[in-house]
Amino acid sequence: MQAEMQLHIRGRAMSSDIELRQEIRYSLGYIRSMIDNYSGLYSGENLTRDVLRFCDEMTDAGARHPRLQQARRLVEDRCRRLAQDTDRFALRDPAAIAASRAKAMAAIDMLQDVMFEWRKARVTAPSPGRLLRRKSP
Repeated sequence: MQAEMQLHIRGRAMSSDIELRQEIRYSLGYIRSMIDNYSGLYSGENLTRDVLRFCDEMTDAGARHPRLQQARRLVEDRCRRLAQDTDRFALRDPAAIAASRAKAMAAIDMLQDVMFEWRKARVTAPSPGRLLRRKSP
């Protein structure tokens, strides 16, 4: 009985992990499409600012989690590099642009993993002791 209950609790936790991961992946999909479609040809575009604003909205901008801040800095660096490589006034090398775009996407993937850890740590898990106790007859 106790083993069945623990399996049920783990199954529910795994299910919530999958849902949380999907939620984060879905939310970051907009950033991925921004990076994928960024051309650098329009004067009003500011990829770095737009991506960081969206990231900050997802993570409560004041979050002081060191890995989260490190991932954010990496995203900022990679987006800035992509913007430089796609600058309409610079020599545009398609190979360099593709490499910068891939590195920016990899930074978003890393941010996704860190956000998952951060969000999972913020969620308080129910105490299994309360679930496993039997009522007295």
